[in-house]
This record gives sequence, structure tokens and C-alpha cells, in this order.
Amino acid sequence: MRALISFRVWFRVVAVVIFLGAWLAAFIVAPRPREVRFAFNPPRAMANADSVRFASIDLPRPTPSAHASSVTVLPDGGLLVAWFAGAREGSSDVAIEMARLRDGTLEATWTSLTREQLQGMVQRVIRSLGNPVVWVDALGRVNMHVVSVSYGGWSGSAINHLVSADGGASWVSARRLVVSPFFNLSTLVRTQPIALADGSWGLPAYHEFIEKHGLWLHLRADGAVLSAERMQKYEGGWLQPAVAALSPRTAIALLRSASRSTPFIGVNRSDDGGATWLLRRALDIQNPDASIALLRLSDGTLLLAANPTRSGRGTLQLFTSTDDGESWTASHVVEHDDSGEFSYPCLAESSDGSIHLTYTWRRQGIRLCSFGRGWLRSGGSMAPAIGGGP
Repeated sequence: MRALISFRVWFRVVAVVIFLGAWLAAFIVAPRPREVRFAFNPPRAMANADSVRFASIDLPRPTPSAHASSVTVLPDGGLLVAWFAGAREGSSDVAIEMARLRDGTLEATWTSLTREQLQGMVQRVIRSLGNPVVWVDALGRVNMHVVSVSYGGWSGSAINHLVSADGGASWVSARRLVVSPFFNLSTLVRTQPIALADGSWGLPAYHEFIEKHGLWLHLRADGAVLSAERMQKYEGGWLQPAVAALSPRTAIALLRSASRSTPFIGVNRSDDGGATWLLRRALDIQNPDASIALLRLSDGTLLLAANPTRSGRGTLQLFTSTDDGESWTASHVVEHDDSGEFSYPCLAESSDGSIHLTYTWRRQGIRLCSFGRGWLRSGGSMAPAIGGGP
């Protein structure tokens, strides 16, 4: 009898140790290579710098719901846009849709990835897909990070990395990123990666289970995880960091607040190539529980797209900073309707200086806007709600 009791006690102790070890493993940071630097380009003049052109196009709507777009510039100068679409967010019929455009003209649209396809590639149960992030590597191949849900909701999610040799029409490889050696759950992606000088990549990501916080994943050139660094946060949940390099060693991360009680954009900063991230004062821009986009333009200007309202996502507005994010100037209001939703923006810049913005339009479709810096500078609309951050 004593032996049985002793066995039960030891079994519980071992179970608790394993559980705590798995929980702590999510926050263990592997050693990083020394002297990691961002692939930083000094400010330069662009052919389209003074253009006042502005144009928009609505992408096809093959499903009732569409959300979370991502846009990247292809090697030939065209644009590739990806988003998830289905009956509703989280449903089993959600797939990743893609569109290719050139000079504002739609060339092709297609379903790029279904949950059944990804399930077969990674040999894991996949219940739904979400949040695709598309980008082009040094070899000119289209890469995509996409969130998959195997059990539960977004808290039971993981990040998958896929590579395409034909512009996203098909995928030659797929792997599930291993961020934690135990459960490896509740890790998501939303915003664009940042190239590092040695050919590796930095991927902004975030964790949702138990508590919400930003992550910085250092990836090898082939996509394998080298390390994961946790970003610092204010009180409450902070997620979906968007990152821009300010110098070869310095970067700024802007984060979405997950609480309407602290509805401001959070800030982290790294001065060692992403090895560590320190908390900075939040921006004086309200953005309650909504995704943001951040891009450093070729002239050094930081461009931010956000929902600067006291509640909801009915206003989508642009902001610029010429002092590395210390202060921000309100630019154009791109969309405004208190009863609508214009959310989850993504930004990209072409080689001629044209700027591209994609976003969710009323949860029904994806809208793409293209404009020059002349148009951007001509804006001066005051944000609907500006106030002091924590």
C-alpha cells in the first residue's frame, strides 16, 4: 500500500515538473550568434518620391468573409497579396487566397493553400488556417508564414513556413516552426519579417495562451528557428508586433494592445540586432485591440497604419515619423465609417518608391491602395482620437 501511495506521489511530482518545464520552455531563449545586424539600407532618393498619385482596387471576393491580408513586392516588380477567406474566421473551410497585380491591374487570383493541403504537408491535424504573411527571400522565392489551428481556438495555434518556386501557385516545402520543445502551441504571426545582414531573418510573432506578449524569432536562411526572444510588455496583453530597422543594430517594434482599458500602441526597442527588446513609452495614438502595420520607407521615414479611434475599427489612418518613431504626424484618413471595419493593414514599397497598403474592407473583402510619397505628405487630417499613452 505504501509503495502504491509513494508511486502516486512521485507520479504527481513528475507530472508537475513536466508541466512547469513545458511552460517555462516557452520563455527559454537559445544562445544567439554574436554581432547580429539588420540588413539596413541608408536613406536614398526614389523616382516616385514626389508622386501625388493615389489609386485603389478591390480584390475578388470568392467567399463571404475575408481578413488579414499581406502584401509583398515580387522580383519582377509585381505585387503579391495573400489573405484568409471562408464562411467566417476560424471555420474549417478557410483557405489562403492570393492575387497577383502589375501596375494596378489584376493579373490572376487563386486559392493557394487549403487546410487539407497543409495537413498533408506537415502530417498534423489542421482544423483551420489564418494570418498569412508573404515575403520574398534572397533567392527570389515566395515564402509564406501561416497560422494553423489544430485544437481549440487561436490559443492552440502554431506557425508554418512554406516556400514556393512559382510565385505562390504551389509549395515545394512546408515545416512547422518549433518555438517550444514541449507543447509548441499558441504561437502566431501577423506582420512582415526583417532581413538580417548574415542572410538569416527576424520574424515578429506573438504568444496568446495564458498571457499575451510579443516574440522575436531569429530564423536561419532556410527558416529553422535559431532563438526566440520575448518582448517586454506593459500591464495587460500586448501582441502582434510590427518591426522596422532604424540602423544596422537598432529596431523599433510597435505592438497592439489586447485590452480596451489601455488602448494605445505599445513600443519596444532593440539596440543589439534583436537579441534583447526593452520597453519604451507607448505612442500617443489610440488603437484599441486592432492590428497595425509599420514600414520604414526608402527615404528613412517610418509609416504607420492604424485604427486611431476610441473603440472599433471604423477609421483607418496613416501616420509618419521622421525621427525614428519619437514623434508622429497624422496623415491621410484612408477609410472612415463608424459602422464599418477597415482593419489589419499591411504595407510594402516598390523599387520606384510607390507605396502599397492592403487591408480588410468590412470583413467582406481586401482592398489595395497604391500611392506616392507626395500624396502621403499632402495629408494632414487629425486623428479622431489622440491621447497620452501609459
